Amino acid sequence: MENNIASQVQVYAVIGGADYEGERFDTLRLFDSKAMAEAYAEELENELGIDYVLTKIKNVEARV
Repeated sequence: MENNIASQVQVYAVIGGADYEGERFDTLRLFDSKAMAEAYAEELENELGIDYVLTKIKNVEARV
């Protein structure tokens, strides 16, 4: 089976975490817009129980 990459898309992954507990995967969201990712990160920063927010650009690959 041949795996050809049809397209590569970048998304912004945003996740909140708590000190000494790590990231909370129930807060994980993916965005194709930097502005929307930043708005969600700001929302998380104000949420009770969230001590920090990580935002990273990740590649999403589609194979055919």
